[in-house]
Amino acid sequence: MSTTTYLFEIGCEELPTSSLEQLRDALVSGFETALTTERATFARIRAIAAPRRLGVLVEELSLSTEPKALFKRGPAVSQAYKDGQPTGALLGFCKGLGISPDEVSVEETEKGAWVAYQTIQPGQPIADRLSEVTQQVMAQLPLSKPMRWGSGRAVFPRPVHWIVALLGADVIPFELFGIATDRDSFGHRVHSPEKITLQHASKYLETLSSHYVLPDFEARKALTWQKIQDVAKAHHLTVHEDDSLLREITCLIEWPVPLIGQFEEGFLNVPEIALIAAMRGHQKYFHTRTDSGALSNHFITVANIESLQPEQVVSGNQRVIRARLSDARFFYETDRQSSLISRREALDRIAFQPGLGSLGDKTERVRILTREIASLLSLNEPNADRAAVLSRCDLVSEMVLEFDELQGQIGGIYAREDGEEAEVADALATLYRPAGPTDTPPNSILGCVLGLADRLDTLAGLFAIGQPPTGSKDPFGLRRAMLAVLRINAEPGVRIDLGPWLRRALTLQPVQSEPAVIEQLLLFLRDRERGLLLDDGIPHDHIAAAQGAPDVNTYLSRLRAKALFAFRSDAAFASLIASNKRIANILEKHDGEIGEMTPKLLKEPAEQALAQTLSGIQPQIEMAVSRENYGSALEIAASIAPALDTFFNDVLVNDPDGAIRENRYRLLHSVRAALMPLGDLSEVQA
Repeated sequence: MSTTTYLFEIGCEELPTSSLEQLRDALVSGFETALTTERATFARIRAIAAPRRLGVLVEELSLSTEPKALFKRGPAVSQAYKDGQPTGALLGFCKGLGISPDEVSVEETEKGAWVAYQTIQPGQPIADRLSEVTQQVMAQLPLSKPMRWGSGRAVFPRPVHWIVALLGADVIPFELFGIATDRDSFGHRVHSPEKITLQHASKYLETLSSHYVLPDFEARKALTWQKIQDVAKAHHLTVHEDDSLLREITCLIEWPVPLIGQFEEGFLNVPEIALIAAMRGHQKYFHTRTDSGALSNHFITVANIESLQPEQVVSGNQRVIRARLSDARFFYETDRQSSLISRREALDRIAFQPGLGSLGDKTERVRILTREIASLLSLNEPNADRAAVLSRCDLVSEMVLEFDELQGQIGGIYAREDGEEAEVADALATLYRPAGPTDTPPNSILGCVLGLADRLDTLAGLFAIGQPPTGSKDPFGLRRAMLAVLRINAEPGVRIDLGPWLRRALTLQPVQSEPAVIEQLLLFLRDRERGLLLDDGIPHDHIAAAQGAPDVNTYLSRLRAKALFAFRSDAAFASLIASNKRIANILEKHDGEIGEMTPKLLKEPAEQALAQTLSGIQPQIEMAVSRENYGSALEIAASIAPALDTFFNDVLVNDPDGAIRENRYRLLHSVRAALMPLGDLSEVQA
């Protein structure tokens, strides 16, 4: 089948960096879906995404869509014909399809004979469909901050100036944003501002490149990074890839020109994280390091032009960064005039959240939780207490007020300079980790405990005042906070049952919460935990079973779920699961509390044998679970399956004698309780 290239390009004012990649991905996805729906084939879709342009290149696009089998069932034969002649029902069916009654056939089914029409619809020229396809994709494009311009009603993130739509060498005519499609694009705003007439879609990238524009986002990003490395290498420096910064720069430029500048070595006395924050956050510079790994006094910036006087561009950048670094040095020197602990009192005057007191109040709640969890884990309690007291003191430092992304890290540095214990300083430095899915939890147990306590307090407090996440809205980042709790708690040396600690955090809040709040919190936790386990490839039913255990511990839930999954092919597994479902159904119908089983009321041999088997395996299960060996625990548990089968075959649970009946409920309850540390096995779909 013949193929060609389709080019669609929107030319506009500089697009916001915050939305360029989202628009790019949505455009590519939209075209993939729309063209597939049209039954058009293509090799790949390349994204066009640069500050002044957005679009796609569809390569090896078929010139026509593929033929499609069409089948339509009409009225029953008994309704379609009367005395051998077509009725109104058949004529209406044929009219809707644009065919004559002679073109239909009869389909025999179990429910009778029906009129049917089947044919092969030939493919259509893709040129006839691209106008509608493109406009359909554009109509569905997500625009987070659309704007209008001129007198038109069309919206886009920035005013649109030109639109190119070329199928091979031919323009696909339609109108968007009040602009008719054409073959004219534009190059670099400075180096090539004149109009570019494109002769063929397949020559687009080559043509634009000759006019100082690299439209392909990923290719531009890769070239930018390569040029940055080349500049660093030429000056005997190294630069580590910062993907987030590199992407932001790629959104800002069309023609990357890396330049290297420097600042006075005296600034290197300031903590390097502050220098990096000033270079990265304020100026979009890459910092560099010497061969020894020390921060150097050189930076790399990426210009969007090839200046005739690059030294002037560098000089301007050096002048700007010198001012920013001077600010950082001033903030640092000002902060070091007082200790970190001296800032604690200031937290009492800063509100944390209406109804939850001040930052000082939060610090005291975190202090209690940290100390108690540290005691449980046999950590150094004085260090735990000190870390909690200092945990938010850096929030009122000049450095964090200017560079808020340094909170926690700068606290750790100041704590070391104040002579605090290294363990305390390390815990402060990692308080906000993990900050996202790619970040790592704290690297010390005390850091994990402090981060855990801090987030448990935040979650408990906001749920207590009725501010949980709703739908897609999560203004306080509670989903992220709970995921951080789960990830931290999976770290070796922590792995506590979170249920009691969520309850404890609720009791420390200044507002009294309803009993339902803890259930909401636990459900919120389970939902986040389910997502993590699904990411591990664990089936839904195994997750539900693993979460049915009494403890709230993602690490153990993962072990249980994986053990269940590994055990699923064992011959005794199906019997054990079936018995558990039956036990769950029986106990669900029981009203009131179920007490302790009375051995002397066990009359039948089958129930006596079940009780004896249970008493033998229960301590073995408990031992295996205490060692986190759930595979072994399941093997032990499976040994009760024959006794359960015999019990259900030989014993009537609902005995007429009330005492015997109640005792049999207690026996089954004991079986279920003994197996519950392995999870709620009745949830498994065997």
